[in-house]
Amino acid sequence: MKKFYAEWEKQDGILLSFPHKESDWNPYLEEVRHVYCAIIVEILKVESCLLICKDTQETLEILQAFWKERKIPLKLLENLYCIEMRSNDTWARDFGGITIQRGQKNIVLDFGFNGWGLKFNANFDNQITHLLKQKNIFKNTETQKLILEGGSIESNGEGLLLTNTQCLLERNRNPFYSQKQLEKILKKALGIQKILWLHSGYLRGDDTDSHIDTLARFIAPNTIAYVRCTDRDDEHFKSLTKMEEELKSLRNLANKPFKLVPLPFVNAQYYENERLPATYANFLFINGAILLPIYNTSSDKYAIEILKNVCPKHRIIPIDCSVLIRQHGSLHCISMQFPKHTLNFKSLKKLKQSSKFKINQV
Repeated sequence: MKKFYAEWEKQDGILLSFPHKESDWNPYLEEVRHVYCAIIVEILKVESCLLICKDTQETLEILQAFWKERKIPLKLLENLYCIEMRSNDTWARDFGGITIQRGQKNIVLDFGFNGWGLKFNANFDNQITHLLKQKNIFKNTETQKLILEGGSIESNGEGLLLTNTQCLLERNRNPFYSQKQLEKILKKALGIQKILWLHSGYLRGDDTDSHIDTLARFIAPNTIAYVRCTDRDDEHFKSLTKMEEELKSLRNLANKPFKLVPLPFVNAQYYENERLPATYANFLFINGAILLPIYNTSSDKYAIEILKNVCPKHRIIPIDCSVLIRQHGSLHCISMQFPKHTLNFKSLKKLKQSSKFKINQV
């Protein structure tokens, strides 16, 4: 038996990739690094963080300064594992390995990543999961013959997968497969019983061809939070309304409808006269909490209250992602979770001990 974990299940850690000068973050590097530091702090309070970085020493010095400025206990850094390797960018959700359970083992599946259908360079990012495998970071890994991004699929942990045709059927990813063939491959690889396909929904400025994690997310096995647009004059109204109708028509394995939780539409965000795909659906479950992206707008407080009401067992931690969204992604996009019993902590501790900048020196 196979199982594709739900994000809210217990985790070993979160994978991030620290912004560097050779990435698209360079024009506002200090700003975005501060956002990453804030996210890393919250992760380390409840679990480990694997941090891909171009320069371990530089990264830890930046973290040290952030820690001191905010008087954060340095002990938290014990759960941080810096892994030095090259990267194109920082979108770990899409190049990171996807974890399933098979029998009594967790297996990290290494799918291909080609820069969202050949839009951007991904020659280094596509190798990261394989290189982590070589360092024995994961207990078990398998390579898959499919282009697949983590942001394009949502699991309820009980055999259901939520996705959409806009992304998975885009011709520069897996052009030789029909929808029916893709469904068969995904069911076999991930242990899925039923795939829930959406055909509508998009956000202006999104480079991913409508990743599901920007539009609709499982927050419980039979509950879906989704982006709703109520402004008839907004360009998104028609498509997101169609998506809402599609969500209403979906049925679970017991042939029952899902509980739907509408999230507020983020007031139009712009940077250098470009509209940005800001969304509250791009939240991240960590152990006991949800990191919620906010954007310094009036709708932030409503999104926080909604998630507090529907996820009462989780602390809702707002993170200002106004800088992240400048590169057309948000909090979930930069992260990838690994469920309990996935990471090889013996190898991680050896890696830390051999690194050129020891945590205990900070």
